[in-house]
Amino acid sequence: LTGTVQLLITVLDVNDNAPTFERSEYEVKILENAASGTLVLQLNASDADEGINREIVYSFNSLASPLINDKFQINPDTGEISIQRYLDFEDVNSYKFRVEATDKGHPAMVGHCTIRVDVEDTNDNAPELSVTSLSLPVREDAPPGTVIALISVSDRDSRANGQVTCFLAPPSPFRLMSTFRNYYSLVLEGSVDRESISTYELVVTARDGGSPALWASASVTVSIADVNDNAPAFEQPLYTLFVKENNPPGSHIFTVSASDPDAEENALVSYSLVERRIGERPLSSYVSVHSESGKVYALQPLDHEELELLQFQVSARDSGVPPLSSNVSLQVFVLDENDNPPVVLPPHAGVSPVTELVSQSVAVGHVLAKIRAVDADSGYNAWLSYELMPEVGAGSKPFRVGLYTGEISTTRALDESDGPRQTLLVLVKDHGEPALKTTATVTVSLAETGQTFKGSSVASNDFKTNGAGQKILVDVNVYLIIAICSVSSLLVLSLLLYVTIRCSSPSQGFYAPQKSTPVCSNTVGSWSYSHQQRQKICSGEGPAKNDLMAFSPNLPPCPSSQVTEQAEYMQNVEKVSINFYLWGHFF
Repeated sequence: LTGTVQLLITVLDVNDNAPTFERSEYEVKILENAASGTLVLQLNASDADEGINREIVYSFNSLASPLINDKFQINPDTGEISIQRYLDFEDVNSYKFRVEATDKGHPAMVGHCTIRVDVEDTNDNAPELSVTSLSLPVREDAPPGTVIALISVSDRDSRANGQVTCFLAPPSPFRLMSTFRNYYSLVLEGSVDRESISTYELVVTARDGGSPALWASASVTVSIADVNDNAPAFEQPLYTLFVKENNPPGSHIFTVSASDPDAEENALVSYSLVERRIGERPLSSYVSVHSESGKVYALQPLDHEELELLQFQVSARDSGVPPLSSNVSLQVFVLDENDNPPVVLPPHAGVSPVTELVSQSVAVGHVLAKIRAVDADSGYNAWLSYELMPEVGAGSKPFRVGLYTGEISTTRALDESDGPRQTLLVLVKDHGEPALKTTATVTVSLAETGQTFKGSSVASNDFKTNGAGQKILVDVNVYLIIAICSVSSLLVLSLLLYVTIRCSSPSQGFYAPQKSTPVCSNTVGSWSYSHQQRQKICSGEGPAKNDLMAFSPNLPPCPSSQVTEQAEYMQNVEKVSINFYLWGHFF
């Protein structure tokens, strides 16, 4: 007999299954600098057991490095892995660690998986610049291609974010030349001039290829070293000075100044005379120049009558190696002062008076003597005038002297009341300030008619009525017209020469007074005496000129001269003399 019973067997769970992950290895990519708390990965492990045996706790493997625990955190209940501290691709670009899933059974069982976190780069690093091996300063004569500096660039980013391009600003005679990866050379491309630009402030900029791009810059100061490539320069090539004669010895007459745009020793200028000879004497006996200040001194009193124009050069020399120099010309015009009194020429020179014999029957205006005098000065200082000195207690004398001719003539008919002897004191003075004077004494002896005396041949023909006087006046007018035409022609010729030789260098001359030349200027039996100094005046704007001064002292009568002259004609002769003086002085 059988019996049947139904048994219900309940299988109780034991913790015999370990938790399992969907994959054994997980790969995750995340951008660097992700914010804290950003979810990296959500893990989900399963356990076949039941009850408490299937409850899972997530954790990092105990062998994980402290860096993992610093950068990441895991939720033990949910299995969420998140960022705890920011990631930096330039520090660590990949993390690999193990995660454990442990159930709560007894004994607990553990499941494992591997996590790999790849950090992706972002353009968060600007390029870095480094300037090394500076070859400064740069000489201004350095040839093109000279290497000035080496520049290295770097960028911690990767790929395009780390590709750097350099460029130079502002425009300058320098350029950047790539030598090899991330290295550049700063090279001189053109010429430099320290006197134009002494320092270049350059900016080297490095820019990466990221988006948005980052850049960095570095300043490079390039100093230009001086070389002696500039000679000292004066403000003008020629200086014209005017110095009065009789200056004190050692007096300061001018200061030359030259500038040199170079630096230091190359700009240190010293001055010296360009030595030459002035006649028989060296230039250094006349003037000197201070080597440092450039002051020009006259070493001795200058004499206008000896030297009217002094031309010389001063040299300016720098202290560079090799030294450079330049010259400047100086024209020193010695201005005349009234330092020479008039000098009476023979026969009336000396202390003893000269006796002139004259007949009592001579007509009015008869020239009985002529005072000749010269003055070593020039211009108005040499313009002489003559006048009779009145005697105290004496009556009116029947004589007069031409103001500018020096001719002593009668003003009225002579009679016995005038006495047998007359002493005339002629005052000769110039037109200087103050005027200088001298005197000449002439004794006039009256002789009866028919008595033999000096100049009787002249007196015998004073009043011939044959028309000779009119002829003489006509001749003088003709000569005056010819003289005026000649002077006008000379003026036109001078203007043409001035235009022709405008740019020519002035001639240098040394001057000395020449001998006086007697010229027979009228037909009255007297001589005009012309004392010219023929002094060449050299200027930078034209040919040499002559300072013309006409004088009218006396000489012995012309051998072939006519003697007929009326008092009115004598006045005309004086006017003609004055006109000639004014024309000559003007030109």
